[in-house]
Amino acid sequence: MFSSQKLDFSFEIKSMGISYYAPLLVILLSIIYVFFSSGLDAIEHISHLLEFVVCPFAAWWSIYLFFDYYEDRASEVLFSYPLSSFFHGILRVTSFFILFLIGFFILLLTITLKNPSVSLMDISINYIPQAMLYSYLGFTLMIVSRNIIFPLLLIIGYIAMKYFTMGGSLFPIYNVMSFSLDMSLSSKIVGLCLQNIVISIFLAIIGHITLLKRKI
Repeated sequence: MFSSQKLDFSFEIKSMGISYYAPLLVILLSIIYVFFSSGLDAIEHISHLLEFVVCPFAAWWSIYLFFDYYEDRASEVLFSYPLSSFFHGILRVTSFFILFLIGFFILLLTITLKNPSVSLMDISINYIPQAMLYSYLGFTLMIVSRNIIFPLLLIIGYIAMKYFTMGGSLFPIYNVMSFSLDMSLSSKIVGLCLQNIVISIFLAIIGHITLLKRKI
């Protein structure tokens, strides 16, 4: 059963076209920025880069994996896949999220090498759950809306709102970000990370159930 249910990464990448390279480009440019960053505010700027740019890009592949089905009206592709709905939805999204994490971890490692005061474990615990939440949020929004513009605009709007308010009470909406300027952990941030993981799992379930009921 599982031998016939393998993801064809080459096919998926070709299907996404040039859009596939956007998260990789963002990670690469972020690594370059970290490498050349300096000064007292360097860590603060890097933390903002992670929370407002890099982590949200974890949703990119989750959204574009379903672009052909909804934007190009190729829903019959689902039924030509030798995959169950579970493998078609959650497995594909999770597999590409893991692929994102490989590049993301290289970025985090670069940050710790350039800034020895920053703990790799701390920033991994802090930012990986954020990226995870965006990944499954993108998946769920795309499945629910069946329109690529809606999830992109919603995520961009949310990020812009949080950036300008820095998590303030002006718009009392859940903060995915920790706003940790020195990128260190605290009990509050650990609690936030656990919440992000729980919400991510919930979003994955909602997206999967919607996918099952709609059958794409």
